[in-house]
Amino acid sequence: MAQRFEQPVTVQLQTNITQDGETEQFDFNLPGRLVVINGTVYLRYVETDDGVESPVTFKLNREDDVVLTRGGANDLRMHFLEGKAVTTNYRTPYGMMSVEVATAEVSARISEDLSTGRIAVDYQLLAGEQLIGDYQIRLQFTA
Repeated sequence: MAQRFEQPVTVQLQTNITQDGETEQFDFNLPGRLVVINGTVYLRYVETDDGVESPVTFKLNREDDVVLTRGGANDLRMHFLEGKAVTTNYRTPYGMMSVEVATAEVSARISEDLSTGRIAVDYQLLAGEQLIGDYQIRLQFTA
């Protein structure tokens, strides 16, 4: 039988996106859930953009190995491995698009009592040889 622990958390998320020399910053304060299943930690919350809800899950494999899954209209699964590039498919309203996720830095830290945590990721998205943008995710959660 699977061992499971779950608790409500507050998620503070900041995303910086730089495309064509312009940087946009997005800040969110959201309710979420921290779930631990058989020792694997998942952080789940729902983003709302223009009335459209997108479920988001961060799976924390190790401090330097994080998987981000976003559902909804733009279905996406990105695997962040520090210093590595991983190819993934990104479903958009216009169809599937293959993108490369080149992770410069990734860090995931959680307190022993699971009451607080931080995730930081710096990465680039590329379509073929073309740079889509530079991205920074800074996430904190508290129970």
